[in-house]
Amino acid sequence: MKDANTLVEYGASIDPQAMVTPPDTTELELEPGHPGLGDEIYVARRKELFALCRKHRLEQLGPPLIEYTAEETRIWREVSPKLHELHEKYACSIYNRAKHDLAITEKEIPQLRSISERLKRETNMHLVPAEGALPYRTFYQYIAERGFPVTQFIRHGSHPEFTPEPDMIHDCLGHVPPLMNQDYAELLTLIGKAAATTPRGDHVLALKRFSWFSIEFGLIEEQGETKVFGAGILSSTGEIPHSLFSSAVTRRPFVTETVINTDYDPSHMQVDFFISPSLPFLRKELESLVKRLGIEVF
Repeated sequence: MKDANTLVEYGASIDPQAMVTPPDTTELELEPGHPGLGDEIYVARRKELFALCRKHRLEQLGPPLIEYTAEETRIWREVSPKLHELHEKYACSIYNRAKHDLAITEKEIPQLRSISERLKRETNMHLVPAEGALPYRTFYQYIAERGFPVTQFIRHGSHPEFTPEPDMIHDCLGHVPPLMNQDYAELLTLIGKAAATTPRGDHVLALKRFSWFSIEFGLIEEQGETKVFGAGILSSTGEIPHSLFSSAVTRRPFVTETVINTDYDPSHMQVDFFISPSLPFLRKELESLVKRLGIEVF
């Protein structure tokens, strides 16, 4: 990063210290324009799950068992088959193999407690219940300890193809399956350790952008084809074709220095994508970045 005292995120200047000491949200806050605003039943359900998952997170109880409603199951059954069809065509092989091994179905919303137990056996990762989107630093403090924070609520039914925040579909059909892959798990854990260790806001922002353009919205080469790698793309029926075929976006080779100096806006469809040649390449690039920043995690 160019200047540790002048950080820009989402197009606005930010206090570097905010990257290191993130705020803690203790009550549900739906952002302006959220499709669930004004729906009293939805808001009440979100508050219920917010309190339950926050309690389980803070008390280290693991993912709670959720009895999902008919409406939540309907949304899952509407979105999952559409995503599955796109995954088979455009997702990277790491993702498709892992999704198959976890036996995530299109009919029933899975219980994250059982998935967490399977991940623990496979890659020594586990799932941490999250009441909503956690601040980046908090998020990666859990990952440094091999825990992946996941939400357990379902997006609003008026826009099942879209969510302005991470939800169960985003997490379970985007982030969770690749955690079955040991190399992927180690890449994530290294980002977590580095982000949780450094005292500098500019370093945290650099790691956040590295993660965004790889783990969240990355593309990857496989046998001469460009495939979807990032969870933010994998969990969106709109982002998958947009990332691969839209003429309104840029697709460039993954160059770390360019990546960590590229800002983005999470509230809109993405316009910048970076293509990695392989998962081992990302691991080597991350190791080099962490060493160059002087963060001692090895």
